[in-house]
Amino acid sequence: MSFQFPTIGFVTKTALVATALILSACSPSTGGKSAGATGGALENATDFPVGSKDAKVVMIEYASITCPHCASFHTEVLPTIKEKYINTGKVRYVFREFPTEPVQLATAGHLLARCAGGEKRDQIIDALMRGQRELFTQAQGPSGAEQALLNVAVSAGMDKGQFDACMANQDLLKVLVDIREGGVKAGVEGTPTIFLNGEKFEAPAAREMTADDVSKAIDAALAKAK
Repeated sequence: MSFQFPTIGFVTKTALVATALILSACSPSTGGKSAGATGGALENATDFPVGSKDAKVVMIEYASITCPHCASFHTEVLPTIKEKYINTGKVRYVFREFPTEPVQLATAGHLLARCAGGEKRDQIIDALMRGQRELFTQAQGPSGAEQALLNVAVSAGMDKGQFDACMANQDLLKVLVDIREGGVKAGVEGTPTIFLNGEKFEAPAAREMTADDVSKAIDAALAKAK
């Protein structure tokens, strides 16, 4: 049987997601702090939070494994934030999936990470972010996206049967659709988008977020939370 990308089997959701895609292609954040925008609940039952439960600040990142700006954030900014704030108990971090073009490839990658769960979920997201260019190249080659994603799955301990079952998991696919819908309602218009204790933060216009940008925002949120 040939490989097929996961498809959303929820007709009422499909139009909403298609509309959201028009509004939220992968793009660097533009416009500084956005007053009044909230990220909804600081933590949801479907989240995989990292860091102390006693942290004064909850940082939620909406991102996509096919977004180049997200890959840059993941490799160049997040390690500093983890070292300074997450590993020290000051910040609790939540990664939320917000698939961007090519949406089917992004959705398949995020679905794979969800199926793995726990630390392996983080391992797969890390592998896909760091290997994003290679993923795109392989997806366009003769072996296609299936082999590219299967290689990542195998590296996380999954076999072909588990991989196929994962790609057909409609329950987890619905979770991804609901998370993305929640992001749209919260005001996510580009990726990556960061919320600190429910307040949306975006980097200055026309450039990528830096570790210094995010650090200053976290410091302000920590001061406000005292």
